[in-house]
Amino acid sequence: MDNALLKWMSTPEAIKIAAAVQKKEWDVFLKKYPRADGSKFETQGIFAKDHTATAEVFFKGSSGVSTSVFGSDKRYWSKEMKTALGLDDVGGFPYQLTPLKKENQLAIPAVPFTQPAPSINRIFANLIPIYVTPDTFFTVKFREIFEQTQLEHNSATESRAWSGGPNMKYWPQQLNFAVFCATQGCGVSREIFDSGVTMPEQIRAFYRFHVYFTVRRILFQMGRIQSVSAQPGDPTFAIWNNKYDIASYKRICAEFGIPPTADFRFTGGKNHGLGFVYVGVTGHGATLTHTEWPGGFYKFSDEGGRASNGNLLYFMKPEDRPQYDWFVPNKSSGFTKAGLARINQSIEAFVYCILGAQANVNSSIIGDGGSAKEAQTEFLILMEDAIIQPDLAKSVQRYQLALDKAKARLNLAVAPMAWLMPANMIINKTSVVGYNNKLKQAVAGTKLGINNMLNTETKKSALQLMDGGPSKVNPPNSHPSNPIHKAVMAAQDPKPAKKTPPKKVRFNLPSDDKVGDKVDEKKTDDHEINKTAVIVGAVAVVGLLVWTTR
Repeated sequence: MDNALLKWMSTPEAIKIAAAVQKKEWDVFLKKYPRADGSKFETQGIFAKDHTATAEVFFKGSSGVSTSVFGSDKRYWSKEMKTALGLDDVGGFPYQLTPLKKENQLAIPAVPFTQPAPSINRIFANLIPIYVTPDTFFTVKFREIFEQTQLEHNSATESRAWSGGPNMKYWPQQLNFAVFCATQGCGVSREIFDSGVTMPEQIRAFYRFHVYFTVRRILFQMGRIQSVSAQPGDPTFAIWNNKYDIASYKRICAEFGIPPTADFRFTGGKNHGLGFVYVGVTGHGATLTHTEWPGGFYKFSDEGGRASNGNLLYFMKPEDRPQYDWFVPNKSSGFTKAGLARINQSIEAFVYCILGAQANVNSSIIGDGGSAKEAQTEFLILMEDAIIQPDLAKSVQRYQLALDKAKARLNLAVAPMAWLMPANMIINKTSVVGYNNKLKQAVAGTKLGINNMLNTETKKSALQLMDGGPSKVNPPNSHPSNPIHKAVMAAQDPKPAKKTPPKKVRFNLPSDDKVGDKVDEKKTDDHEINKTAVIVGAVAVVGLLVWTTR
């Protein structure tokens, strides 16, 4: 480094330039690694001969060796560096499935339009597996909503209105917003619901449900309880002017920390998102050209284009590709606070729909039989009902009720500080004694997946329902043919008993036992003794059952 450059680097101007580039690089670093321990890293400015500056973030290793964060190969990072960056598992969970310590402003879009974004529609347009046990699932087809994202612009006035700034009246922007909230806003990336993070397939399938369910619920909530926000297939759906409630939109923005003026247009591609220019060619119809608008040769009719002049622009239309893909993050560093709350809502709905469907049709949801198919259809009906449930307290109550009725053991953790789920959600048709499900959330010591040490006191009394019987478990000993049932009912008979002289019973005592009171030695017949013994025994059994269920 020459002396002139060294001398200049000590000037106030150089110090100011260095501070600016270092801050910019540090902000990029924290945005990419929000879990990083800042005390283990430093930025260094580098000047060129033309007095321009760049900056780089370095990890300060305990050995005294510094490693560039962005200028080194991740494959060779030490465990110490990965820990400092916050890339290690946290408390039994991958770091992507744990709460963020510090939340930065969310990047919109999640993936720059200049980069490729994998399709998520390939997941949701096909049959979706719903895991009921760790290795057993059924498949359903969700309602198609990831469609009609192409806007065909037919006038200069409308095209300028669209390109003038974000406007949530357009359906594609509403869908982009809902997808963004369900993924980037929650901290749920493609690594979690598609592929990347190693996890049981049962949990990955749940996160796919979460993305779809949350997108649908946010679209509903944008219309408040009046549901003025329609979706493809609804009679009131309008791709150009799909009504929504502005106050509800702003409330959802506040929930996820999104500015209400944020831009959810897809502005990549030709003509900043408006798409390609199509002109009319005699004998060929609408023909695509690669000219620019505005300022190009072709013009809409409302700006002077004429077919007779050969410069009429018929319409503009973007490529047929899902715009919402760019609003889904490829990677994430953990869940946001809003995300954990929404994941809890998804857990409540997921468990309620699976267990509730089986309880309603009194059948397992797994299988190819008619009853299983009925339960799978009922699952979709309950899911649609759960999407439009505005009362979150009722969602929790339904979740708890489904667990109580199904007697499912809570032992599956999908996120820390979130509701536990049953790993086995095949409905339990047995009465349960000593049932223990006190632990409801994944707390310290819980790991991702099945936790066999949770709720281990559950014991079954093996009293099964009859086929075709009611969906409610019958109380023990309640069948009319049961002799104890008969004895108890006889003892509780409200009819007045016949007035007969009381009969004294003599119990045979040992000969050497001295009893002060005299006892009538008249023998009672054996039938009456047996009847009394049965009644006393029945009352004792009922008392024991009442005590054990307290």
